[in-house]
Amino acid sequence: MITERLDEILSREDQGSSDYNTAAWLKDHLSVISSQTLKTTAEQCGVSPTLLSGLVKSMGFEDYRDFREQCRKFAPMASYRRILFADEESLAENIESMTRRKIETIEYTTERIGQDRMRELAYRVMKAKRIYLFAQGYTRPLAHYLRTELMLYGKEVVITDRQLEDDYRVAKGDLFIFLSIIGQAFRVNPEIAVKINSIRADKWLITCNEELEFSGERWVVPAKDSDYSEFAIRHALDLLLALIQKMDNEL
Repeated sequence: MITERLDEILSREDQGSSDYNTAAWLKDHLSVISSQTLKTTAEQCGVSPTLLSGLVKSMGFEDYRDFREQCRKFAPMASYRRILFADEESLAENIESMTRRKIETIEYTTERIGQDRMRELAYRVMKAKRIYLFAQGYTRPLAHYLRTELMLYGKEVVITDRQLEDDYRVAKGDLFIFLSIIGQAFRVNPEIAVKINSIRADKWLITCNEELEFSGERWVVPAKDSDYSEFAIRHALDLLLALIQKMDNEL
């Protein structure tokens, strides 16, 4: 079992060593790792991709991809959980840390936002007559926020049923937007992923998971810290809505 292999490292390495700290972080973030690249996980562990790859191989995995796949199998039903306050820090320290990390998230996301993708999605939104929004978990409030703002432009906006149980009769001018922070809905419920990919319409996925399989267009929102991915998505939506407002004013 993957946790047992990590425990072996924790038992033989000195507490505070690079391998110990890396193994401890990996063990506490198995569900997060399942949707991250080697580079992203290494950055969050504070080591190089080469060192992380070597540690993973020392545990008996072929490579990082093999390790990540085992993480997915280990906790397929694990929910996305933000870890924002550290138990070992005081309230003042946590407030300072959270504020700093949110600012870093906004700066990181802004620099790598993918402006061409944002312009194209804004154009599709302006062109659409009816917009379907699909979201689960932490993305659900974002869907309601997006719906409220888009209705100001006279759009018919529908938040889809959570399990995609309805059969959608796609009409000309329909746009489907799927919000998935790290791809949890796709991973936990394969039936939903099949349903989403079977919809033949103009559809877009907004996510922080660059490796998520999707049959339509996508806008990948870069996030420096997986715990702050939701904030990165919210910032991206704010920029998208500001662009839509600008385009509407220019008509």
